[in-house]
Amino acid sequence: LGPSAFMHRGSARYQPMSPITHHWFDSTHITYGVVTAGYATPAFQLEASAFKGREPDEHRWNIETPRLDSWSVRGTWTPSPFWAVQVSHGRLKEPEAQHPGEDENRSTASVQYARGGLATTFAYSLKDRVPGEKLSAFLAEATYELSARHAVFGRVENVANDELFPDEGDPLHDTKFRVTKAEVGYAYRVPIVGPLGLALGGTVAAYAKPAALEAAYGKTPVSWTLFSKLAVGL
Repeated sequence: LGPSAFMHRGSARYQPMSPITHHWFDSTHITYGVVTAGYATPAFQLEASAFKGREPDEHRWNIETPRLDSWSVRGTWTPSPFWAVQVSHGRLKEPEAQHPGEDENRSTASVQYARGGLATTFAYSLKDRVPGEKLSAFLAEATYELSARHAVFGRVENVANDELFPDEGDPLHDTKFRVTKAEVGYAYRVPIVGPLGLALGGTVAAYAKPAALEAAYGKTPVSWTLFSKLAVGL
């Protein structure tokens, strides 16, 4: 369901943080119990899955009871080695623990391009919660390898979210707000041995949001990170 999860996308290979749209595109990448069947040709792939809709709890060392209570279908078209286009739809049974009794119809579409040192992803997702509001999200991200050691990357995302005030006593609890985040970064690659490598870098991000969020989140919030990333294939 959805494009490749962010930690597996070439366009996000150096990104140290998950996107704010993670639960619109990637949240089903971890679950207890999945059965998938599919059919593939060189240019087309069709998949159907049954799985447990509820995300695992925070006790990740426990093995939860598998339950095939949700489903999804996904079609992917790869017209060339450089392009991948996917559309998908799924019905999730109570995916969020903080929203018991609330199911979700999720639809996504994405286009990915990778050639040479450039990798990009453009994606859209719509959550139709039952009962509940419809919440959409957009994402565009890219990574460009300047040389064998240097890379730059960026991500722009926009999301409608009604979980910015989790306290049920807050007057803005369950209020939907649309937020935009724009982030750029740089990474320096350090080969270690064989395919094992280290990336050192940093990011800076700015946000656009409604004025109603200023009291809680500030007028012009800016965030930054410094990171080191050890991985195979860097």
